[in-house]
Amino acid sequence: MKFKTIAVCIALLMATLNFLAEGPVSAQAEKINVVATTTQAADAVRIIAGDKVNLTGLMGAGVDPHLYKPTEADIRAMNEADLVIYSGLHLEGQFDKVFEALGERSIRTYPLSDPVKNAGYVIETLDAKGASAHDPHFWFDPRNWAMAVEGVAEVLAETDPTNGDLYRANAKAYSADLDLLYQWSLEAMSGVPEDKRILITSHDAFQYFAAAFGWKVVAVQGISTAAEASVSDIQKVAKAIMDSGIPVIFVESSVPHRTIEAVIESARAQGGKVRTGIRDLYSDAMDAPDKYGGTYIGMFTHNVATIVRSFEVELPVYPETLAPKPAAELIAQ
Repeated sequence: MKFKTIAVCIALLMATLNFLAEGPVSAQAEKINVVATTTQAADAVRIIAGDKVNLTGLMGAGVDPHLYKPTEADIRAMNEADLVIYSGLHLEGQFDKVFEALGERSIRTYPLSDPVKNAGYVIETLDAKGASAHDPHFWFDPRNWAMAVEGVAEVLAETDPTNGDLYRANAKAYSADLDLLYQWSLEAMSGVPEDKRILITSHDAFQYFAAAFGWKVVAVQGISTAAEASVSDIQKVAKAIMDSGIPVIFVESSVPHRTIEAVIESARAQGGKVRTGIRDLYSDAMDAPDKYGGTYIGMFTHNVATIVRSFEVELPVYPETLAPKPAAELIAQ
């Protein structure tokens, strides 16, 4: 009996030591809190982390990140976060002081653009005042976005080492999908006659897109929508339409239509023939997360299909393995 009692005590002691070594089950299962500023950033976290993190997205569908000001709820969410992921290159122009304050509180912030910038692939341009600036729309080249999501996987793995291997594996698989998307998009955009490869848009968000596929961009506004387009801006674009003979001009989902309408009116007053694209383009913001255009692949496919079909050119066959699948009417010939 005495030996049995000793054995029970030893077993209880071992169980206690194991518990102390492993820690409470609830602590092990606790998820990190991640805040993502833009719709693109939130989609990247969903793809890489899935349900392994508590994700809070700040900006909704169609919200212009150049103009968005963080709310009290946004600031509270960031203050409670383990990690804040943002686009960077001053896309979120109203967040600079908030990010500085978070750094002072040792809350980690991570710009998605960092791997692209470090690799030397950021496009230099001019801001509204004529000063040198970085073009913040780096995600419009899928090769840049692959670098960005791999960076997200690494920072998530550093913050949550338990799931690090999963994050890296998801990023690797997603990068393969992005390469497939790029190859399809390159074939599609190359189908438009070379002398027509000029993309006319509301604001200058598509330089990376144009560089990726051998196109040029003419935009009414600069890299930010913070400043209103002037009469001379509108007249300049109208003249470009007249000179090039480009028949299509594109409206962006996150930018008011009135600027493009003014350009069309100016071009037509000069005898030009121009129409808007068959659909709006996604630029600074995507759609709601449960919509096709609320995913990066869906947004990008939508834009490529809209541009190519607006020039009345057929699209190549969409890759079978690429998900999510586009609606038949989006890529219909």
